[in-house]
Amino acid sequence: MMFLFNGIRAEVEPVPKKKGWYQLTGKHIERWTMDVSDTLGDLRGSGIKVDFQAKVMGIHDREPEIALHDPRFNEENNPEHGATFGVYTAAGRTYMLMAVNQAEYVIFRFLCPHEAGDDGEFDPISEYRIDVPASKAKRPKKVAA
Repeated sequence: MMFLFNGIRAEVEPVPKKKGWYQLTGKHIERWTMDVSDTLGDLRGSGIKVDFQAKVMGIHDREPEIALHDPRFNEENNPEHGATFGVYTAAGRTYMLMAVNQAEYVIFRFLCPHEAGDDGEFDPISEYRIDVPASKAKRPKKVAA
């Protein structure tokens, strides 16, 4: 059982000469604060075409077992029963919308390491890191005894 309480919406673009395949652009990655399956249903209801069989490089081509067994990417990703993954185009951009767990969310968040981005008011990157990496932080000088 997967706990998919978070959502990620990330801009993708078609992969040349690979029908149905997309790749992340590294732009417009944001936390999705609404239920992913409800959002995908609402998109379809408003006439926006959602591709529930889309494939994304780095997700579907690395480890076949993931695409085969993960309910977000196999036959369980059924729009009639609450899909948790889809690709759609709106306002001139193509997006992947995917339900994720917290660990996946943090990893995706670092694909777009900016302080104020599309989701800055909800989740600034500073909540996931300190200003100075520990490896570069100044250590106190030793005092001679």
